[in-house]
Parts: sequence; structure tokens; C-alpha cells
Amino acid sequence: MPELTHGFKIDRDKCDGHLACMRACPTQAVRVREGKAHVLPDLCVDCGLCLTACPSGAIRAETRSFAEFDKFKYKVAVPSPVLFGQFPMAVGPGHIVAGLLGMGFDAVWDFTVELALVNRAILDYVERWEGPFPLLSVSCPVVVRLVQVLYPSMVDQLIRVQVPRELAGLEAKQKFSEQLGIPPDDIAAIYITPCQAKSISILKPAEGAKSNLEGALGISDVYNNILALTHTLQEDQVQLASNHSICSGAMLRWTINEAQGQILQRHRYMSVTGLANVIQVFDDIEKGKLRNIEYLECDACWGGCIGGNLTVDNIYVTRSKLHRLLAEVPAAAPQVQAEVERRYPATDFSLKGRVRRRTTNDGPTDLRERVRRMKVEEAVTRALPGLDCGLCGAPSCGAFAKDVARGTGQRSDCVFLREGRLRELKTTYLSRRKKPPEIGEQFGVSPPPA
Repeated sequence: MPELTHGFKIDRDKCDGHLACMRACPTQAVRVREGKAHVLPDLCVDCGLCLTACPSGAIRAETRSFAEFDKFKYKVAVPSPVLFGQFPMAVGPGHIVAGLLGMGFDAVWDFTVELALVNRAILDYVERWEGPFPLLSVSCPVVVRLVQVLYPSMVDQLIRVQVPRELAGLEAKQKFSEQLGIPPDDIAAIYITPCQAKSISILKPAEGAKSNLEGALGISDVYNNILALTHTLQEDQVQLASNHSICSGAMLRWTINEAQGQILQRHRYMSVTGLANVIQVFDDIEKGKLRNIEYLECDACWGGCIGGNLTVDNIYVTRSKLHRLLAEVPAAAPQVQAEVERRYPATDFSLKGRVRRRTTNDGPTDLRERVRRMKVEEAVTRALPGLDCGLCGAPSCGAFAKDVARGTGQRSDCVFLREGRLRELKTTYLSRRKKPPEIGEQFGVSPPPA
């Protein structure tokens, strides 16, 4: 299986072998061997929970730099609406757009039209769908990968409609290619993303096709540059940028959960945020529940994209700013609807490829090997206490049994199956720590004579 692209790296020099990342992972993709954590790439869904759980700061998000796009003749920023809620209230959309231009972007693309096009396509898809319900949104890459890894039976329920940022990338390159007379390949459409998962979905789309975007920059990567530039902007620069800023509140509303609820008012719709909640709902779907829901909009981050791991501001403050902006911009600009009517009949909204279940190391094709693994797994499981202590380096006794069956773990890793294992772990972990002070030394008192 080819190596999968993921957006998080573990610095082994910083890793102290804490089990927090392993326990936080919802797909059991982390193992701790010899006191160091590593990731099983076929199980990772890029949720980033390991990053926030790590107490050593050993896990970091891998992001790109603006300089990596210098090879392109023309660079177009496609900012997530979350960006407009990250700055102080005095910094309006015009300031932010002008800041992006000051950074070196040649243009900033407002994808309000693409958003309206996708909303209409989703509505048509739901009304024509004849398969099992609920249909699942594909706007959150973590949710898509979660379905691929843990819920493969639901893969066909993922709605096969492109996300707005992908349509925006394609339209931006076509438009500026015609205007400037240069090939589309010389134009870079760059998404300004609130999370690492969207960045990875551009580099490695779940459907296996090439993205219409050339890459992504994190909001946290551009924030300081934009903020610094806003203090040097002239009023005419801000006014000019404002003319090319957000067209309507629909674009801002997309960042707040239940964004698609308004277009699906006549249908049985439900919004779920937070990965733990999404997993609970998906478990219910697999059990045959929630069949009365037609469309499920899911976000791995609690509260939606405003909780992304590459954002800067508090999600509640961001939500407050976005609601204030919503009150200041029109609900829908007339030119947006006119453009939607013009483009909708000729636009292909379908995904470039089919999203399939992810192939993992759990399922060998050879029948004899499958039977052998099953027997080993059952034997190891019977010998384990079922405490899920994690000291073996696997997140649960079940995961440990699977590791042993497929040859990536040893029975002797379990503290209950081999004497001396606890002693080895103590040596491994305590050898990295400074010797604790003698009693009284921390208070400046000399220890008593021996």
C-alpha cells in the first residue's frame, strides 16, 4: 500500500512516550514502542486530537510556506470565511483582503457563488437520492476519512458533490487564465485553511483525484503578517479591497455549524459537531437507528470550522465576531443569484473519483492467513485481563491482540504476560528524567546524615 499523506509529525527527540496521544486517538492509530510514539498511517484520519493531547509538544502540524508557491506566475488566495472572524473588531474584511494582497497574493477570491452553487447541488442530490439514508456531508475531511477507516459500510452515503473551495479553485484559475492570457498551470489557487485536515485533503483527496487547489496555508501562518500590514494600510487601499471582499452573509454563515440547514428546511436534517459526538451518531446509524434523518452535516471540530487547529482566536470570540459581521453585510447580493443561475446548468458538481473504504493492514487476502490471525487474536484476547491499561503501547487489549496477530506486537509487551516488563518500562521512562531531589533539598534543607 502506498504511504498515505498526513499532516502531523512526531518529533522523536521531544517525545517522552506519554500515552496521552495514544488514548486520544479515535481510530487507535497511535502506538508507543520503546518509549516513543508513532502513527499507523492507514488508520490516521488527521483529526489532530493527538496534537492537543501531547503534553510534551512533540506533535506538530506540518504546514507549507508562502515561498513554496513562488514558482507560479499568479497567486490567488481562497480564504476560508473563518479568517474574517479571527481579527480584532476594528480589522474589517477590507483590511484582511488588503493584508492578503500586501503579503504577495495577486488576487483574493470570494467563493460566495461557489457556495450557493454547491448548496443548490446538495438540495437536488438529496431530493433525487434513492439509496439508504442519511446522506453524509463531505465538507469535513476528517469525517470523510473517519468513514473510510471505521465505517466503510457507509462510504456510499457520502454525498458525491464537490466542496465549494474546490469549485472556487477551478473557477479562479479559469477566470484569471482568460484575463491574463497565461496557462491555468501558471496560476496557484491557495486555500487559507482553519485546519490541517483540509490542507491534507488538497494534497491527497479522499477520492484519489487531483485537487483544483495547489495547496493551503494555515490561518495561523498568515495571521501575524496580515495584522502587521493592516496598521500600514491607507484608506484608499482598504476601500479598494472592500470592493472585492465578501459579497454576502452566506459565506460567513458557512463557518458556523448548521450552515446547510437553511437550504434543507423541507428535509429531515441534523448537524453534529465534535468528533466524539460524530462517532456516537455513526455508531447509532450502523445499529439501524436514525433512518428518519435524510442529511447529516458533520464537523470533527466542536462548533464547526471555527474550532480548527490552525486558527488563532477563541471559538466563542470568533463566533461573536462572525455574527456581528453577518449583521453588517447583505444576506445575498443580487449578482450572486444571477451568477448561480448562469453557471448551474453547465457545472459538473460530481466528485472526480469515488470515495472508497481505506485499505488497512487488518485484512489479508489469503484465507489461510486470515484464519491464522483470527486464531492468534482470540488466543491473545483470552490471556489478557481486558483492563486497557495501555502499558503495552497499544490503546486497548483488543488493539494489542490485533498487533500480535499481524506481527507488529509481541506477547511479551504486556505487563501481565511477562514478568519483568514493568521493570523494563520503569528503566525506559525514568532514565530520561532528572534525578529527583533528596527529601529536604527542594526546601534548601540538607538531608540527614546516613
